[in-house]
Amino acid sequence: MKSVILKNYGCAVLFLLLICARLLPGQTNPGGFERYINGSSQVCYQYWKAKDDQVQQFTVPMTFVLPVNENLILNMVTGPAFSNLATKDVYSLNGFSDTRLSGSYLFNNEKVLLTFGTNIPSGKSALTQEEFSVASVLASHALNFRAPILGQGLDFSTGVAVVHDYADFVFGAGLGYLYRGKYQPFADYDYNYDPGNEFSFSGGVDYFIGRQNKLMFDISYTLFGNDNANGSKVFKSGNRLSIQAVAYFQREFISYIFSLRNRIQAKNHIGSGELVPERQNSNGNELDIMGMGLLTLDRTTTLRGLLEGRIYSDNAYGVGSATIAGLGAGVSRNLTAWLNVDAECRFYFGSIHAGTENVGLTGFQFSAGFRVYL
Repeated sequence: MKSVILKNYGCAVLFLLLICARLLPGQTNPGGFERYINGSSQVCYQYWKAKDDQVQQFTVPMTFVLPVNENLILNMVTGPAFSNLATKDVYSLNGFSDTRLSGSYLFNNEKVLLTFGTNIPSGKSALTQEEFSVASVLASHALNFRAPILGQGLDFSTGVAVVHDYADFVFGAGLGYLYRGKYQPFADYDYNYDPGNEFSFSGGVDYFIGRQNKLMFDISYTLFGNDNANGSKVFKSGNRLSIQAVAYFQREFISYIFSLRNRIQAKNHIGSGELVPERQNSNGNELDIMGMGLLTLDRTTTLRGLLEGRIYSDNAYGVGSATIAGLGAGVSRNLTAWLNVDAECRFYFGSIHAGTENVGLTGFQFSAGFRVYL
């Protein structure tokens, strides 16, 4: 059976999701594409503890953004990650991640958005047994590590989204396709893994409340192809339904963002050569909730506070649930017209269903970085 660490990040093609992304802290141009060439780097430390077991990760993501013109923007994201898992023994997984090159083209009528990208396999993919044990923990959705996967095969993605406005509404629909290349997940023996391609459908609506406030709803459905190992079918992920709602309220000095996202996935198919559905669904429901307030102190400084919750249910086998609450605070400041710095700290507590019992869980996350505009 394919491990969950073999899943990739997927392909976001819906224009509404791009709008949501621009509402996050650290973005300086919430109304459209970036207008200036810019680069950013950040250090992020994440730590989780359950009983005597500990897992931690230190990442340094680096991003470069190149607006070619008002319609075309290109992006590059890469960086190293250093992780270790401490149980009875201590195991490490260190290395560079894959390099992601992507772009978006907005047609002149501003009604059609084309996205494209490729995943260059610059990261470590052939893992030892010890490294694989670390990666299996990093892959937990409930822990939300920045770099759950270092390396995969050569991927190509493309998508198109169209929008139409009517009165106070903006409607959107999109299609996306992801081609996933082969790679070797194990360092100890020859095992060529060919993950299945993905096809996604998206739709959504924005509702504007006055000039500055809006509600956003979107839904996406992803179909997964067959995974092959050494030429034989071995796994097929269950199709996934994702539903998201975002509310954005902007005031002169303080703004609020509330979001809710729910993911539901059907049964996987497993086998060797011939695939059959699982006896019961091993995928549980995943609900993420977040609320954020942003306080503008002056033209250069913004403070933020946030609360978040992750409520993941047990699967049909009665395992895999997690209930996690988090709170945090951050600051973003423009030191000059061309330099922005940002820092944030979050604390987490809750429980996770590990095997036959619920285990208490605590976590911590700190990030700090800068963005330079050229």
